[in-house]
Amino acid sequence: MKQMELNRHRFVFTAEEAKTLPKDQPYIAYICYYDWTEGNHSTLMHCHEQLAEVLLIIKGRGRYTLDLCCHEVAAGDVILCNGGALHDEFPQTDEPYQTLCVGIGNLALPGLPPHCLIGKQFSPLFHRPEQFDDLMQLFCQIDRYAAEREAGYQPLCQYLMLASLELVKRMVDGRKDAFVTQEESIFGQIAKYIDQHYAEDISNEQLVRLFYISPFHLSHMFRQKTGYSVKQYILRRRIGEAQIRLVNSQDSVQAISEAVGFEDASYFSRIFSKYIGLTPTEYRKYRTRP
Repeated sequence: MKQMELNRHRFVFTAEEAKTLPKDQPYIAYICYYDWTEGNHSTLMHCHEQLAEVLLIIKGRGRYTLDLCCHEVAAGDVILCNGGALHDEFPQTDEPYQTLCVGIGNLALPGLPPHCLIGKQFSPLFHRPEQFDDLMQLFCQIDRYAAEREAGYQPLCQYLMLASLELVKRMVDGRKDAFVTQEESIFGQIAKYIDQHYAEDISNEQLVRLFYISPFHLSHMFRQKTGYSVKQYILRRRIGEAQIRLVNSQDSVQAISEAVGFEDASYFSRIFSKYIGLTPTEYRKYRTRP
């Protein structure tokens, strides 16, 4: 398969189609390929409430932040992202960075909360070259059938996703180390508050009052933990959410800009273009073109 054939977001079962599927069986929602070498079109800080993701790092190096825990990632790594987990990517800027990802809905694995692939006490990062290669082959087949969209492509993609899920379960069952701790500090509390209220007008002064913290401590803490100011952090969360809505809904740019906290659609478009390298309309066409 040529790499250029991948370069997009392909739905297999849309949200409407998923409503007709059995509620007790997982389904494949989409497969998407990202290539940062073609431009600054990364997906910023966002979450999928009812979709889990299996992400393959195909090329390059970077950092992947998942629920406030930062992981160094490189080609050959597999990342398991539970539904509802806030995540963000920071590719290494001096080299190509490519990923391939499958979204899975209706996930209910034994011993885990709904929409989860792995227990929160374990690291979501795996480096298993043999299983990575197997997953890569399955994902590429899914992408090919999703692109061709010939009769019966959805069941084919579904079977391939279920095979992928079995491989993932084997990886998880073999995990006995690399525990991670959930962030329960004041930073974790503030980050959680921002995630719940990012579309509102949040100021440093408001956070200082709510969490009984000094302005200096607030600013220093965010720079140290994220590399961003509070304002930049909130912008990344808003833009990341906008990206997800642009790809997964038919809402207008105006409606999406308001939903993520921008009163002025023109200002939203300028900020979006600054961070992503495309206007919201261009990004929607780029990620969803047939």
